[in-house]
Amino acid sequence: MVKICSLVIGDDYRKSLKKGLESKRLYAEKHGYSYIQGDEKFWDRERPIAWSKIPFLLHILKTSQEGEFIFMSDADVYITNMNLRIEDHIIPLLPLDKDLLLTIDSCGHINDGNILIRNTKWSRDFWKRVYEQTDLIYHIWWENAAVIKLLEENKSDLAMTEITNSCKTFNAYIQGLDGAPLWTPGDFLVHFAGIYDAEKIGEYMNQIDNGLVPRKSMY
Repeated sequence: MVKICSLVIGDDYRKSLKKGLESKRLYAEKHGYSYIQGDEKFWDRERPIAWSKIPFLLHILKTSQEGEFIFMSDADVYITNMNLRIEDHIIPLLPLDKDLLLTIDSCGHINDGNILIRNTKWSRDFWKRVYEQTDLIYHIWWENAAVIKLLEENKSDLAMTEITNSCKTFNAYIQGLDGAPLWTPGDFLVHFAGIYDAEKIGEYMNQIDNGLVPRKSMY
């Protein structure tokens, strides 16, 4: 069983990212996955909004079957190849003795914008501890910084985590370091990480639909 989950908060944000959100719904429907879209119910107004995906994720884990796969995908993501199944394309990258699959992105950092989680006791505890890293609430990477901190400080957490350099497989960007692999047609998805103008993201998605390959400078 596979669930695809995304948190999106705000009517304007949902409207601007409608194409991307709809792509996940259609993709899940095609392959028989559940698609769960979180909303303001999970909004922690005491923190920057990006943190709210953690209570959403914890809810999903708590209400899912043991061992179930959760593909957690940020709102700023557009599925661009509907034919690639998660069972064939992503799950084989996660060893049987690990419960979290992350990528090193095209900017050279661990990124939790598109991740695969096996629902286990460790996973539920790990994401609970991510949320407890209150010293990082206002870090520019928000909850992503908390994930990195725990992996750096706890060998037991790192041992349960697979980190792949194959970011194009399920976390492709349109910007990155010189020579880094970027999104091209045929890739599973494009993640518009670091682009905070939702209307601009909508424009990029339209460009892709028109056969273009958008690029953005990191600088």
